[in-house]
Amino acid sequence: MSKLDLSALIGKAKETNMTSPVQKVVPVKNKIKETPFNVHFPDDVLKSLKMLSVEKGTTMKNLIVTAVQEKYFNK
Repeated sequence: MSKLDLSALIGKAKETNMTSPVQKVVPVKNKIKETPFNVHFPDDVLKSLKMLSVEKGTTMKNLIVTAVQEKYFNK
């Protein structure tokens, strides 16, 4: 590629009008206050929990919260 070819390419790039996409910001509805909490699980239980969350298409957090609510708070 010669120097002339590069300047033609640069000229084309400058002529092109590039627009950046604009993201729409939407506020989160019904945000629940949460507190971080660390729990230590046996390795086999944690592995089973991870597998179950993948199978159900949900998060481990959601599985744990749902299980606690159902077991202890009848929700």
